[in-house]
Amino acid sequence: MDLVDELAPRGFDCVCGNIRMAARAVTSVYDRHLKDAGVSASQMAVLWAVAYACGLSVKELSRRIAMDETTLIRNLRGLEKQGWVSLAVGTDRRRRLPALTERGRKVFGAALPHWQKAQKEVAALLDERLSDTNRKLLRLTRAIV
Repeated sequence: MDLVDELAPRGFDCVCGNIRMAARAVTSVYDRHLKDAGVSASQMAVLWAVAYACGLSVKELSRRIAMDETTLIRNLRGLEKQGWVSLAVGTDRRRRLPALTERGRKVFGAALPHWQKAQKEVAALLDERLSDTNRKLLRLTRAIV
């Protein structure tokens, strides 16, 4: 018996695989609810980060949300095309400062009740309190990033 034969049956013991599988499942719940607002779960996550950015640069924001800077800028450019986000140039011309536009605030605001429904649906499926789960996930993310 080699390592593949030995470990293959234990695939569901893999933290990475389980987190990725759970992320896909949870994303589908949020996408279903947010669809009525015309927003995807990934767009909502970036809108949320920008709404709370408080003058952070793209680089600083990417660190805060544990997203590759290139991926974040690509997502921001898409939201900019939608008219939901602006990317101002900072005092250092290399810095980009994301902010919600007025239209972006309206879209984000309209999506929040749909997000709340998705949040309740997912929370009902968890065995423990949602705040405990979120605390553990954030602790894990901050320890690694």
